[in-house]
Amino acid sequence: MLLFNGISKKYLLIKSVQSPFFAPLKRSYEDIDHRLLRTERGPRVLPVTVHMEYDNLSHFERLKEDVAWWLVHDKPKKLEFYNDPDRLYWAVVDSSVEYGDILPTAATATIPFLCGYKYSHERKLTINDKLTSNIDGHKSTPWKTKTTFSEKQTGYELQFNSPGKSDLRDINKIKLNYEFVAGDVLEIDYSKRKVTVNGVDRSNILSILQSNYMELPIGEVQFSVSHKTEFYYNERYY
Repeated sequence: MLLFNGISKKYLLIKSVQSPFFAPLKRSYEDIDHRLLRTERGPRVLPVTVHMEYDNLSHFERLKEDVAWWLVHDKPKKLEFYNDPDRLYWAVVDSSVEYGDILPTAATATIPFLCGYKYSHERKLTINDKLTSNIDGHKSTPWKTKTTFSEKQTGYELQFNSPGKSDLRDINKIKLNYEFVAGDVLEIDYSKRKVTVNGVDRSNILSILQSNYMELPIGEVQFSVSHKTEFYYNERYY
């Protein structure tokens, strides 16, 4: 069974999923043995063949409308498979659904999902002051944080980096200038470069010259915060 945009359809049963090892790569090179100039990563096409059951052909037409409502979106939605419960994709449907044999009460169809990286489900780290953690995956990944202040505090800092990195351009450092009070909830979203306090956009409290946004690297990572913080991310895989 598959889950798309948080919804599954009981009248659809998966017959097969053609999942490639990784998304296609286009290489540009000067010398294939010694000098690779550029790598472009294409979209991952994920054809899913399903078995569909219905009462009659008129019912089949109504279910087709339901499938269209379910699958057609302008933005990528979460795609999950029950046989791989700790992985997900952000996907859209490409082209159209192709049908195989259409019988009086059953049919087969292939849904072409178009997606990029494969991700784990959300991971959470609780950072009280300093923490060293190993981040799994194939590639650096976006992140979010949530900090609930237990007392009044002037400013806030979050930093993480791979061991041995110290230059601002090589580390993630977020320095905020704000008078926090007990109960304030601070949230930082790397992908949106957005800072909110109690749900209100406060991105202007970022000290730009003393800060640097960076994706969370893989491998050993050292974290430090100026107040207990919940740190969220999804491992990213080719």
